[in-house]
Amino acid sequence: MCAYTGAVSKAFTNEDTPVPDDADALPPRATSLPITPAGLARLQQELASLRHAGESEIGARRARVIAQALESIYVLEPSAPDGRAAFGARVVLEDAHGQEIAYEIVGPDEVDVAAGRISIASPVGKALLGTRAGDVVVLRRPKGDVEVTVVSVTV
Repeated sequence: MCAYTGAVSKAFTNEDTPVPDDADALPPRATSLPITPAGLARLQQELASLRHAGESEIGARRARVIAQALESIYVLEPSAPDGRAAFGARVVLEDAHGQEIAYEIVGPDEVDVAAGRISIASPVGKALLGTRAGDVVVLRRPKGDVEVTVVSVTV
């Protein structure tokens, strides 16, 4: 999960410039964001672990980010109406070489690419919305476009 922490690298500041008292303040979120029930549980567990572990500077900052996220999210149940990919759905794709990869379409606060959780707002997430088994989709990626076939859509 990527989040603004309010910290500024010294490489981009003038040492003589005073740091404002609210330098670690987080910018307010513009809108509420969706999260799956499982994502909410993961965030709550992480926050509890951070609070239990003590107050390192990094841990305290992460705890503030999570606390702010918890104030501005809403739980949205996973769905796949009529077998179409929607928020919370698990979509299995197959490339031209027969390799399969699975993605779960989630909210921005629960993204974990290594675990296959991608944001509903990401280019791949957007491309998968509304697809169903058998559909062919072109995924636009920095490495180049790739054509995949949707194998299954489940919740």
